[in-house]
Amino acid sequence: MKKYDAKPLPPLDPNMDASKNHYWSYQGLDTLLACKKPLTASKDEDLFIAVHQICEIAFHQIILDLDRTLDALKAAFAEPARPMGELDEALYFLERPLKLWDTINRTMPILGDMRGFAEFRTSIGPTSGFQSFQFRQIEIMAGVEMSYWTGGTADAAGKVHVAESEFDKHYGARVRAAFERHRAHSLRHYFEELLARAPAEGRAERVIWLDANETTAPLMERLRQYEARQATFHQAHLGLAVRQLSIVGVEYGTGGTSFKDYLAKYNREIAPLFPGLAARHAAE
Repeated sequence: MKKYDAKPLPPLDPNMDASKNHYWSYQGLDTLLACKKPLTASKDEDLFIAVHQICEIAFHQIILDLDRTLDALKAAFAEPARPMGELDEALYFLERPLKLWDTINRTMPILGDMRGFAEFRTSIGPTSGFQSFQFRQIEIMAGVEMSYWTGGTADAAGKVHVAESEFDKHYGARVRAAFERHRAHSLRHYFEELLARAPAEGRAERVIWLDANETTAPLMERLRQYEARQATFHQAHLGLAVRQLSIVGVEYGTGGTSFKDYLAKYNREIAPLFPGLAARHAAE
């Protein structure tokens, strides 16, 4: 990997006085900590909020670094002199979402033995992880089709839950814009681009060639790791929801979804993100 020549950058605000910048102000701690506002006196609700906020902060950074990764891949594939381009920049930025997924996948299970969900479940109304715009944006950037979420809360008559209808009012335009932007600018798109450029016949043979090529092998491995971590989150998050809902004796979540059916839909319609890649790795 090329050596990165890091030099001091000027503040974005030229009027900023760095001598007055302290930890609490730089991190915005007063604002950050004030964001946790339980609706009941439950001694579990503050944890429930904190865990989800930790995940949302991590999601935000994943989005930033996936955006940098995708732009680096686009630039690499645009180099006419090198069919695979220079991948160091993409590898650097893709490594960070992997570590952030690890943080998320270690944080979410903290709620596994939470005993007081029934104390505040009705007070939070239809609020649901289904309504996380950032998670949806991450999946779009990875290559998940928008059809996965559309009608995800519909009942037998086809009517969607208020969690979905209100989410669409609030974020629908941004979701559709994100999908259009990443239709040909996602991890899955560039994986297929890699396959198309490999000098071999057949998907399996192209994967083998890319795994053996010193330029592309590190990217292939990181894509494997990315898929595994995102799949772990799907399984763990939805499994957690099923356990918590069983505690309160219901089948459906606050967002109106049957989590068992929702998980099956992802495995049936979306996974794997990178067909042929994870399967070969597992076989080895």
